[in-house]
Amino acid sequence: MQSTTARALVGLLLTTTALTACSGTGGDSPELSLLLVDQASTKELQSTLIPRFEKSTGIKVNVELVPESGMDAKLALSLSNNSNQYDVVMTGAKNWSTLVASKWIKPLDEYVNDPKTAPKDYLGGFPGQLLETIKSGGHYYAMPYQVGADILFYNKKMFTAAGLDPSKPPKDMNELIETARRLTKADRSQAGFVGRGTREGNENSFTWIMMWFLNGGHWAEPGANAKYDVLTEKPALTTADQYKRLMSEYAPKGAAGYGFAEAQLAMQQGKAAMWLDAAQLGPALEDKNASKIAGDVGYSVLRGTGEDYIVGAVWAFSMTSTARDPKRAWELIKYLTGKDVAVSQAVSGTNGSPGRTDALADPAVGQKFNPEFVKALQEAIAHANPRYTPLIPEGTQIRSALSLALSKVLSGEAGTEAAMKEADDAIRKIMQ
Repeated sequence: MQSTTARALVGLLLTTTALTACSGTGGDSPELSLLLVDQASTKELQSTLIPRFEKSTGIKVNVELVPESGMDAKLALSLSNNSNQYDVVMTGAKNWSTLVASKWIKPLDEYVNDPKTAPKDYLGGFPGQLLETIKSGGHYYAMPYQVGADILFYNKKMFTAAGLDPSKPPKDMNELIETARRLTKADRSQAGFVGRGTREGNENSFTWIMMWFLNGGHWAEPGANAKYDVLTEKPALTTADQYKRLMSEYAPKGAAGYGFAEAQLAMQQGKAAMWLDAAQLGPALEDKNASKIAGDVGYSVLRGTGEDYIVGAVWAFSMTSTARDPKRAWELIKYLTGKDVAVSQAVSGTNGSPGRTDALADPAVGQKFNPEFVKALQEAIAHANPRYTPLIPEGTQIRSALSLALSKVLSGEAGTEAAMKEADDAIRKIMQ
């Protein structure tokens, strides 16, 4: 039978061991848990770049990869269980309103605003406009990793053949439509423009929103009196008419069913002369094994009003409110969103659209990418706005109502004004 002293020592040992294991930061082996969307760039983070962080810091990082289609559900489950499973999570702009309102992620201001934890060479690599637009309620809850800012891709040979100067691409929506008209052949064997037309995944709304931003449209800032039924206002109706004309008259036949993959293929095969879409889709146009137009691609940024007229599909890193060691969690976020990682992944080709403009200016990236692409991407990111979906829990429903309206417009089931009014009515019901 054990003595009282022996039993006490055993109990103390077990308690100490349990506390160390639970903390994840005790002893000499601190640990962090990281949740990532499963894509090429994050797989490279897991296999190559995070091990470098572990080696230099002594911090073990436990990584979990989740398909993008299941990321929202994963975050919702962690929220509902009030889980402290993760220290750092990869988040998109569409997630921020829910995560902030639930206080599941914490403000990063104390780190971002401190030159000791966010030195100038770190923070200065992000465009100031981008940093402003990712704030929620005036606070930082995420730091940008990847920004899918939209760019106009165009076929230089087709411009020249049509008597157009490839060094002078269209500058705004009106010029885009006129240029598309001139580039479209009567039998549509060559289309002047291609974009996303399918309602699946609300993809058609993504192309429409890119155009809407250029025409001065924006979703409301979240708030008690925010107005989201804006689809019958002039910028929205103008954009709906332009979208219909481009996709019905100047796009490849069947483009109403196109997603980004089909639009990309149309460009690669030389079936379309211009394409407006997210920057990270562009490098594939230069792949000589997959693209007939490699070496003949031009890159440009259409201009709108104000400062934030470019759609920026931002992926970022956030710290959970239950992070076991916030200081080490910040060090991981700073590493993942730092210049070294951005340059490394741009050169490897896994992240063609980093959130840092200083990475794009790096000579190693300049050797990898077409200089025109880098220049356009720098300009696009500088004017990026991540609020392409209303940043409220009902945001996806609102996008769905818009997507349905655009589908009816393209199919001829409803006129522009009628379809957009129907969407506005649906949004009012969603927000009741």
